Amino acid sequence: MSGPARIDLPRPADAAALAEVHVTGWREAYGALLPPRFFDAEARTHRLRTWELITRWHPERLAQRVRIGRDAQGTAIGFALVGPTGDDPPVREREVQALYVLSPWYGTGTGAALLEPLIGSSPASLWVAERNPRARRFYEKMGFRADGARKTDPALEDLAEIRMLR
Repeated sequence: MSGPARIDLPRPADAAALAEVHVTGWREAYGALLPPRFFDAEARTHRLRTWELITRWHPERLAQRVRIGRDAQGTAIGFALVGPTGDDPPVREREVQALYVLSPWYGTGTGAALLEPLIGSSPASLWVAERNPRARRFYEKMGFRADGARKTDPALEDLAEIRMLR
């Protein structure tokens, strides 16, 4: 790691790097909570397809919903993705859908820098793994508070998540 991360919009050429950050970020955050299949070659292929689609969104949509963090050499080291809430009924208009920063960049301000252009200080919601205290502390520093809502996600081996709002 050298210098602060550069935050900008992803391009289609970034899809493979974003897929790698996504899977690596999951492994670093949830490695003890999820089985290895969430981090294998099939998971990488799925994430690559997802990021190939996202990086081809209309520029206005991309600018409202996604940021990539890069190191001094331009290598992807994190990303943020926001969008409309998935909650029914909605408790906030916007939801932080994903935020991952590679572990060497933890504590550098990269996560906050990725979120700033997307949500600023606006109200938002997010779901975070109940057993991810690092992420929960980060979101608390960003002004989010658990509101008591909890769910388990069958697609994630019944991983327990809590909702946080600001």
